[in-house]
Amino acid sequence: MKYPIALSQRIDEVSKIVECWPVEKDLTQVLNWLMQFDNEDIDLGVRVIKNLNVIGFEDLNTALTIAYSKLERMAVDKGTKITSRNTLFAGIGDGAKSGAMIGYNFRIINELSEDNFMDDESMNFLEAGMIDNIVLVDDIVGTGKQATDEIKSLTQTVTPLGVKNIFLLTAVGMQDGIKAISSNTKAHVFSAFEYSELDTVNCLDSPFYEGIPHEERQDVKSRLEYYGKVTNKSPLGYGGIGALIAFYYNTPNISLPIIWGSKNSWLPLFKRAVKINGINSYYKQIESSITKKKREPSQGKENELVILVEGKQDEVFFDHVVSLIKDRLPFEKVSVISMGGFGSKKLIENISRLNKNCLFIVEEDEFAPPKLVERFIQNLGDNPHILVKSLIHFLDLDSLSENERWSGFFARIERLGDLGDRDKMRRLEKEVRMMLHRSESRTRELFSSHLDAEKIAALESELIERISELKNA
Repeated sequence: MKYPIALSQRIDEVSKIVECWPVEKDLTQVLNWLMQFDNEDIDLGVRVIKNLNVIGFEDLNTALTIAYSKLERMAVDKGTKITSRNTLFAGIGDGAKSGAMIGYNFRIINELSEDNFMDDESMNFLEAGMIDNIVLVDDIVGTGKQATDEIKSLTQTVTPLGVKNIFLLTAVGMQDGIKAISSNTKAHVFSAFEYSELDTVNCLDSPFYEGIPHEERQDVKSRLEYYGKVTNKSPLGYGGIGALIAFYYNTPNISLPIIWGSKNSWLPLFKRAVKINGINSYYKQIESSITKKKREPSQGKENELVILVEGKQDEVFFDHVVSLIKDRLPFEKVSVISMGGFGSKKLIENISRLNKNCLFIVEEDEFAPPKLVERFIQNLGDNPHILVKSLIHFLDLDSLSENERWSGFFARIERLGDLGDRDKMRRLEKEVRMMLHRSESRTRELFSSHLDAEKIAALESELIERISELKNA
């Protein structure tokens, strides 16, 4: 059979592209995929396979090795360590996710013990309060929505059992998705290879459109959407991301559906199919562990105190403050744990029931709606807590304004002359928090060098007094 001229002239080019892929793919299958395009769109199909990022077995293993290296570095920044005694690993997701398979590859390539991966016996270590870190493993972060929902559920489930840190590491991640998870959960998120919108067909400045006049690029994108609608309700893939990624074992749904879809008799290039268990297979067992412990006397050792704060930056801040006063505290061990922004009554009840000595920190954020704080305090009930000012209150603003790294914020805000002092302070706090986002080393540097000594001393005194009252209660 002779292929149409529009395709036959490109066979050598297509063959060279396919030969460079780290997976075996029959050339005839690729040509049949291309023949689904109208003759005038053959170039569009070739452009897709030319820009397709096919991740092979060795590529994935390299990515998982890099991800583990990033994990250990991030743990150091976080002031903790990843050890065989305090860490559990698990694939993320349910039976429709590939996290468990990735978790297996991750364990093998990094020579980790099978005992450190979630199984039925892991419940014993969680119940005993031995687990500080849970590391979730997956192949890709797309929009971040599904992972955010998963981590929120996990946070509420395991925080009462003393889990302090949740990490999510992936081989591949979209930067916007990573930011979304980091902003909306307590998890520390990172990928071996992070891609931006420039790596998708969504951005008209993407290399995908190289050689096409800019005024014609939107028309090319529209043709991609036209074909995409044949195979999926979202023509550019889940979340409209328009990625160009395929793994050797599967294709993520954030990639163009013309690559993986099979609806309406469309022949996929790299078909999408998954069915593997992940961490929420164990939720019922974890919930059962919590229920069992609720029937027992209050857990926790007499000489251990858990301080619960709202977010990740609050955790780092109070870790720092506690380190300044630990010799003056009546407890041998004090742990600061973020609740991930949650103040639900169920979570608070589980935490206080499963930990003998708890102190909740409530931030009096003058910029937040008062009802949020009121609801949090109402959910706390009789549980011991203290009210503290927001982060900006404890910063030495004069020191910050003279520092090369931070002074630009002040100059930028001062140029906004129409803002009142309160709004300027609110803007400054927002700028500072954005600067600290995903950089715990920068956060620690700020807290060690630019805190208001007098205000910190007052906070130290309040903490010592309140913690002493708890010890003597």
